[in-house]
Amino acid sequence: MAEPPFWQALIKSVNFYARFAPSFTRVGYISRGLPFKPVRADYAGQNWLITGATGGLGKAAALRAAAKGATVHAVGRNARAMDDLVREARGPGSIVPVLCDLSSMAAVADMVRRPEIAAVKFDVIVNNVGLLMRAFQETSEGLETSYATNLLGHYILTGDLHRAGGLKPGGVVINVVSGGLYNVPLNKKMLNIPEAHFNGFAAYASHKRAQIALAEHWRASWIADGIKTYAVHPGWADTAGVKTSLPKFRKILAPILRNNHEGADTIDWLAATHPPEIVDEIWFDRKPRTAHAYPHTRLTRTTVADLVAFLDADRARLAV
Repeated sequence: MAEPPFWQALIKSVNFYARFAPSFTRVGYISRGLPFKPVRADYAGQNWLITGATGGLGKAAALRAAAKGATVHAVGRNARAMDDLVREARGPGSIVPVLCDLSSMAAVADMVRRPEIAAVKFDVIVNNVGLLMRAFQETSEGLETSYATNLLGHYILTGDLHRAGGLKPGGVVINVVSGGLYNVPLNKKMLNIPEAHFNGFAAYASHKRAQIALAEHWRASWIADGIKTYAVHPGWADTAGVKTSLPKFRKILAPILRNNHEGADTIDWLAATHPPEIVDEIWFDRKPRTAHAYPHTRLTRTTVADLVAFLDADRARLAV
């Protein structure tokens, strides 16, 4: 994918950050009074599953849920980070470690069949894990790594859990998205980008845009079960991913970036309150916001049905 001229990219970047920084950073979080409105919830008896739970927003969400009584099945691949999460957790809930390489679709499909997962009916699923790749990387299954991790894996995991009866009626599915999606429309050609055309930022933004569409698909498909689905934007938090993938962004905005618990606030709030779902909206700081900051992102030939067909085709090819 050809890069735009430097000056065009610079102007676009300046405009983007000037527009959204006052809202997406800690400035917006504080100005809305959220530090003075803690999420009060009792998750005793609930089972949660959170992907990417060993760091960043996923870890913060796991710790918040366990502190309020939930049994949190924390999914990640780093055993040492998983041990740290277990040590840091404070009850009355608990952390159940689930080691899994979320870039492997075979591993994701197998995880759903594990006894410690198959025996559980989940109240809350948080599809949180996300990778922004600076360079192209392919999995052993022939998929671009961030596409596999950010999107296809969540589609397989959540769908398989529902088919197996692992989502409790009246439960909640929360897809964690990102402000980067405001720059792109839904476009299936930008999901599993080949090496010759790879752009990690465009891929990541496209995956996050697709997660909104997946929330809409599941909402329509599972309405009879009373399962609610949401896409949540956590704001700009100082996660490990930001430190490694967006060092210039972090250098400029570090003093006002949200911490991980501030980023996880609306995840916690959605799980506690189950507000009415709104089509084509993103939940941000406990309110629904537009998913289209720019008009061009509404202009797309890719439909939700096209996205689902695209993901189903990859799943069928992998036979998982």
